[in-house]
Amino acid sequence: MFKKILVPVDLSTQATTEKLCKTANDLAEKYGAEIRLITVVPDYGMPLVASYFPEGAQDKLKKEMQGKLEQLAKAYVSTASSVHLTQGKRRLAILQEIENYQPDLVMMGCRRKKSRRNQRLLGATGTVVSDRAACSVMIVR
Repeated sequence: MFKKILVPVDLSTQATTEKLCKTANDLAEKYGAEIRLITVVPDYGMPLVASYFPEGAQDKLKKEMQGKLEQLAKAYVSTASSVHLTQGKRRLAILQEIENYQPDLVMMGCRRKKSRRNQRLLGATGTVVSDRAACSVMIVR
């Protein structure tokens, strides 16, 4: 049923990311699917903002995040997988990766976000991706 699974991860939320990777791995093993883990590094957005950071700071961040992504793949993904680091706004970068990779399924983690009435809400990235993706999207809580 699923041959390619795209798993965007937020490396700053360890518990959610671990649960997401374990769930994706179980599903991939069941269907013999490959997994692509991606993470999105924010960009500066404007040259003026970039001028406040030391030269090479963005490259250092990318290298560090790539290493963490590879460690995550080794720790939690036993099926055939690849890792990819991209830069920009999360939702747009994920949608671009969906267009390029053409997965059968996108699996995203969701942090617990509560409203005033203690209802669980989906964040902006999850909402946009689930609305605009050309494939199925599974939200893992």
